[in-house]
Amino acid sequence: MKKCIALILTLMLVFGMTACGSNAQDSADENESASSVQTSENETETTEEPEETEQADNEAAESEPEETELSEAETEQSRALVVYFSATGNTQAVAEELTAQTGADLYEIVPEEPYTDDDLNYSDSTTRATVEQNDPDARPAISGSIPNLDQYDTIYIGYPIWWGDMPRILYTFFDACDFSGKTVAPFCTSGSSGLSGTVDTIEGLEPDAIVTVGLSVKGADAFDAADDISQWLDEIGLAQ
Repeated sequence: MKKCIALILTLMLVFGMTACGSNAQDSADENESASSVQTSENETETTEEPEETEQADNEAAESEPEETELSEAETEQSRALVVYFSATGNTQAVAEELTAQTGADLYEIVPEEPYTDDDLNYSDSTTRATVEQNDPDARPAISGSIPNLDQYDTIYIGYPIWWGDMPRILYTFFDACDFSGKTVAPFCTSGSSGLSGTVDTIEGLEPDAIVTVGLSVKGADAFDAADDISQWLDEIGLAQ
């Protein structure tokens, strides 16, 4: 009888230990699972970088106005145009320096038939330039297209002085263009005759334009006229 009781107690003890071991294992599994979930959530939180993303967005937004302002500045500069005719290079030198100081666009009046040195012989009354200048109706043809002036507010116009006047090809240009409401700033190169009344001539050709005081540069000083150009731009209120 005592042996039976001892056997029963032994079996009960074994079953109890087995149950405890199973519960302990279940608890460990649950803890491990919970730890895994928590670790995953922590990793997710760690990989998120909202501050850096927001900073990048702000930097991108701040950079946009600068590009817009630059574009507006470029547009403002393009509202001026330097037009010139040059047979010997003197007026071209002044026009290029003027363009550098103002940021204006540049357009050269090119004759369909270029002028040669013989055409410009002042001592021969039969040369091409002499004959043209003596004919008020002469209108030498311009090569290529003439720019659309609608986009410009200010037009600088440069030319040499031939026989006390603008070359007749300038009259061709004025006949083809309408300067109404625009500011026209004349400049010339010459030996010693200065502007020779050409500002008044331009005012007569373009009565609806605002014609400024003109600039005269001696041909010998054409390649060193930066200071004269700067002072002239100040005088007429067009300095940059």
